[in-house]
Amino acid sequence: MSTVASGEQLLLRDWVPGDRDRVRSLLRADRPWHRTNGPYFGAPSAEDMSALADRYVDDSPHQDDGVRTMLGIETAGVLVGAVTWYWESKETDWRRMGISIHDETYWGRGLATEAMGLWTSYLFQNTDALRLDLATYSGNPGMVAVARRLGFTEEARMRQARRWSGGIHDSLVFGILRQEWEQRR
Repeated sequence: MSTVASGEQLLLRDWVPGDRDRVRSLLRADRPWHRTNGPYFGAPSAEDMSALADRYVDDSPHQDDGVRTMLGIETAGVLVGAVTWYWESKETDWRRMGISIHDETYWGRGLATEAMGLWTSYLFQNTDALRLDLATYSGNPGMVAVARRLGFTEEARMRQARRWSGGIHDSLVFGILRQEWEQRR
């Protein structure tokens, strides 16, 4: 197992073959994290989640030009989630990041904030990115709080962009510039 970053409560690491059953459990379609992670795209099928779990493990280490693009989040020896990084637009050098604590028994412990902070530092240290951002919606207060705690600026708010689950929600993008991150650290 290759640890990429470690903090006080957790580490970010590559996936290993022994993770397969745990990842399948974490990605089950009935897990609560699906209710805030883009639920308006529709419920995932069990088959899709099983195939995704296989890709997490089989394609590890996930890399683009030698930079990790997805890592597992482990705390106290337990795999609990993942961080991701992907191109919004490679042609214009626009990167977007994400995080999910898939195991709901670990919610509310500050793990997402710590993991996203480690992930942001890793990406700025290992790329020439000028900025990083994350997208969410107003129905995901946990992700909004993580972004704000880490000093990300709300850069876009598409008001009343999503009708979902009996409510109307804003679509949000939070970003941070390299120099802002370095000043905070």
